[in-house]
Order: sequence, then structure tokens, then C-alpha cells
Amino acid sequence: MFEFVVHGSHLMQFARAIGDTDPAFEDVGRLSRTGSEALAAPPTFLMAADHFDPTYSRRPRPGAPWIGSRPLTDGATQPSGFHMEQHFTFHRPVRAGDVLTADARTGAMWEKSGRRAGTMSFSEILTDYRDSDGDVVATARWVSAMVERKPAALGGGAAEPSRGTPDVHEDDPGAGDLGVGSVWNSVLVENLTRAQIVMYAGASGDFHPLHSDDVYARERGYPGVFAHGMLTMGMTGRAVTDRFGHANVRAFGGRIISQVWPGDTLTARVEVTGLHLDESGCVVAELMLRTTNQHGVQVFSGTAQVRMA
Repeated sequence: MFEFVVHGSHLMQFARAIGDTDPAFEDVGRLSRTGSEALAAPPTFLMAADHFDPTYSRRPRPGAPWIGSRPLTDGATQPSGFHMEQHFTFHRPVRAGDVLTADARTGAMWEKSGRRAGTMSFSEILTDYRDSDGDVVATARWVSAMVERKPAALGGGAAEPSRGTPDVHEDDPGAGDLGVGSVWNSVLVENLTRAQIVMYAGASGDFHPLHSDDVYARERGYPGVFAHGMLTMGMTGRAVTDRFGHANVRAFGGRIISQVWPGDTLTARVEVTGLHLDESGCVVAELMLRTTNQHGVQVFSGTAQVRMA
């Protein structure tokens, strides 16, 4: 358990890292304001709580050994672990000025066997974020998997183009015209740079060397560093917040499917799959998201719930 302070300047850094160009994140007045109308955080911002976790292992510490740039021992094998899914449920928006207490607990554990990866062991960690009144603001669900052997598709190299027809251009309905079946596309990034990956590492606090250390990545069979899965998810979230706003996201989650490499171009497809009234009578839209790279390969699949203001 630890405290997590939501600073406006940190929101600005995080927004820049995921490519969120909302001018509110550059407005000093908005960044410094606190209270119920303060600036709302992007839906994946809670990952930045890692900066405040005193036990977080992916942050280098002065005087302590660091896992980066250390070659594998000859003949050594290591189990492969992957961050498979991430989900957020919001009871209210996370806002600048919040002081949250993160309280993590172990969730479910299960196994699945497959031909490519052998036995896969899944586990989840649930983290509640409570405000100074003790109320739960949000709950995060992290799902990870340990695999018996690393599948080729999860190893190095760019993915092969899909055999589908990825270049579909649906209509982009206006906010007042949304209904079940409405679809739009959003280009998230063109020619992803290593600099943006580094920016995300700094904003999120996740300095794992697979995302920052070519020597480490190549020693483990990859062609070089690749983007954090949560950078992909954070950029995908913009396809939602650009239309509905940050404060209206009720839930956002999904599965990290494939690696994203420097030079990739990502496009998100969003579909409205349902509409319903919540307990206060507000219309809530159910969304399905699918993010693909320039080859049409799917890299992220998710869902969101948003309040239609």
C-alpha cells in the first residue's frame, strides 16, 4: 500500500507521451487547478502510480544492480512472462490534485495448455485506488502470463501482414449521430519513434530494458526495443477520449496482442456496440476497439464504457 499524488504537470507529461494533444494538458491554469472540476487524467494514467511504489522493480536505483545490458548466462533459459491484459473501472474521474492510496491484492490464478507456448500460467492483481475520504475512485486489473516456451509470434521481427482487408474507411459520425453500429477510425501514430517510447517510459515509470536497451532486447531474441503494451493501450484510449472526453470514461480495458515496433503506424477502429441508461439516467455507450498496424496486424483489442454528455 502506498500513496500516489496526481500532479497536473505529470498529467501533461503522460498526455504528451501517448500523443494526446488536448490543449487542456498544456494550460497552466488547468494543470494547477484542484477540486471536482480539475483536469481529468487519461484513462491509463494510473499506470504512473509505479513512480510512487517504493518496491517497484522496473525502476533503476542508485547503487543497486540493474537488469539492463547484462548478457544471458551461457545455456541459461528463462521463463517468459507477458503482460496480457489490463482493465480499469472508474467510479469517478482521476483528477489533478487527487492523493490516492493504492491497495493491491492477488486475484485469480489459472492455467491453460497450448501447442505453441506449452503450459500458460495466468494470474491477476487487483488494485483499488482510494481518495482521502477512503472512497474507491478506480480499480485496476492486471493480468499476466508465464509461458513454458516463447512462441515465435511473440519473439522478434515485424509481424506478417494479415490476409484480411485492413484499409476500410468507415463513416465518421458526429457526436449527436452516434448509435449502435456507428464506426470510426482514428490514426494514433505514424512512424512511431524511439523517442516516444522513451517519453512513455519516463511518464509511466516503466523502465523495463526491453523498451529501452537494445543490447538486452537482442540478447533475448528480439531485433531491438519495442513499445510498452501500455503505450499501445494508452494511444488507443485517445480514440475514445478525443470524442467523449477524459472525464466521461467509465471503464477501459483490453488485451495486448502483438508487439509494436519503432516505425509502426497504428490505427484504431471503434464501434458502438450498445447504448443503455445508467442509474442516474445518463446514456452510456458500450464500445469495441481494435488497433492494427500498417500491415493490418491486430496489436490491441479492447472495450470501453463512456458516458455520453
